[in-house]
Amino acid sequence: MKKVGITRVGVGSLAKLVGIVNAIVAFALGIVGSIVGVVSVIANNNFTLLGDIFAALGIALFALIVYPLIWFAFGWLYGALVAIIWNAVLSVGGGLEIETVEVKEDKK
Repeated sequence: MKKVGITRVGVGSLAKLVGIVNAIVAFALGIVGSIVGVVSVIANNNFTLLGDIFAALGIALFALIVYPLIWFAFGWLYGALVAIIWNAVLSVGGGLEIETVEVKEDKK
């Protein structure tokens, strides 16, 4: 086993990672939310067919585009804040040690 020390975490890198993970989760929730929202709007209103189409389009656009973008922004901010705190703690504490193992690939 080989020991490796981590003394700094990239702020932008961790922020981007957390933001992307949040956007993926929000997109999955947006799919479910847009289906539920479209069904409930169409079932419980007195719009015309064109009104139903525009309402469904608005709900779907918000749930599938705006919602993940908002979650990405908040996830990015959270990831950046966590990375800044980690860097402060790692600099005071002397770093973080992890053990790694080399894995040999089987050639077929």
